[in-house]
Amino acid sequence: MKDTAGSQLFELMAGFWKTQAVYLATESGIVDAIAAAGRAPTIDLSIETRTDADALGRLLLFLESLGVVDGDEASGWALTEVGELLRTDTRDSMRDHVRIYGSHFYPAWGALSHSLRTGRSAFAHVYGSDLFSYLHQNPEVSLTYERAMVAGTPFFAEVSGAYDFSGARRIVDVAGGHGALLNEILNANQGPHAVLFDAPHVIEETRDRPIATDHADRCERVAGNFFESVPSDGDVYLLSRILHCFDDEACHRILTNCRRAMAPGGRLVILERVLTRGTGSSLTQGYNMHMLVVLGGGRERDETQYRTLLDKAGFTVESLHGLPLETHLMIAAPS
Repeated sequence: MKDTAGSQLFELMAGFWKTQAVYLATESGIVDAIAAAGRAPTIDLSIETRTDADALGRLLLFLESLGVVDGDEASGWALTEVGELLRTDTRDSMRDHVRIYGSHFYPAWGALSHSLRTGRSAFAHVYGSDLFSYLHQNPEVSLTYERAMVAGTPFFAEVSGAYDFSGARRIVDVAGGHGALLNEILNANQGPHAVLFDAPHVIEETRDRPIATDHADRCERVAGNFFESVPSDGDVYLLSRILHCFDDEACHRILTNCRRAMAPGGRLVILERVLTRGTGSSLTQGYNMHMLVVLGGGRERDETQYRTLLDKAGFTVESLHGLPLETHLMIAAPS
């Protein structure tokens, strides 16, 4: 029993080994080099990526133990199904997700003690500004962040199956980023028109995204501040992974602005992780900590907390639907 507990503790303590190994395999071009070759020996990969052959060999052995690559020194190395997700050239790549977690979020978690002492963002402590201000000041990081947010959303394709948008007249995606969710919804539903609403620098980044190029005749892109107002007269308002970024007071402002702007009979469609216990998974609990470390005021909430939050803003939860990666779709109507 002690050996089992000790091994488990070692695995927990070695978490940062795995984070940086996967991040460097992605960032240094090792994954793409393997993908281009199909299967390649260490020495060839070392030359291609300008890395030390012995060090790279050790990294590949570690990645093999993590299920990222498969092979050995004799047969060469190939990508596993997990490794394929790290490629640059695939549609479902999670490369940017790995990049933002292994670079900018990693030092923030190294300052977890700041959040624990103060209840405030360790990211802001490390980088000198809150996350969204930092992204505004660093366009390259902002693009990586937006792509990372999309990479972590395989459930987008299932949203139209969980809620019927076919009868919607005007869908407003509040803080919709680069429009990936809205693009999926418009692809699946030919009737509705839409508004993609986000901060000015984010809307500027969408000019060559599918939501702008494929749906220019059906989607208006509008810049603004959701704490001040949101576009009016929508009969469906989307909030995808927005509320968990803020404390209850800030969420109340966003929700009341949506309530005020909503057309009669409208609906609010919310995508969030919902805190539960006893599921055997730490993903949502981990994100609850991540919101503290990166955003300070952000948090994941349980179903009761969401119902209370929505009730205070004039909404009633009608239904809750489970989606992949412990995400839930909440449908709320004006009270």
